[in-house]
Amino acid sequence: MARDMCANIMMEEGYMRMTVEYNNEDSKKKIQLAIGKVEKELKIFPSVLRRAISEHAGNFSIEFGYESCQRTAGEFFELLMKEVGIGRCEI
Repeated sequence: MARDMCANIMMEEGYMRMTVEYNNEDSKKKIQLAIGKVEKELKIFPSVLRRAISEHAGNFSIEFGYESCQRTAGEFFELLMKEVGIGRCEI
């Protein structure tokens, strides 16, 4: 079974990505709504990709790819994690 509400962060110079996994429709909808809310609140619109791995499971990748992204991405990721109820993530 796929993991649910688990976040991973990947960082490289000038690039940050957080992946949030889901394994049911409720979690998928919760993540989608949280991304939209955080975008609206911060007026920041990163690249967001949704990948399905099965009928009910998959992940969202939220990507920032510009030079001064660390602070902006970090703030976005923290608010998103708080919104969906994730206390910590893997780096």
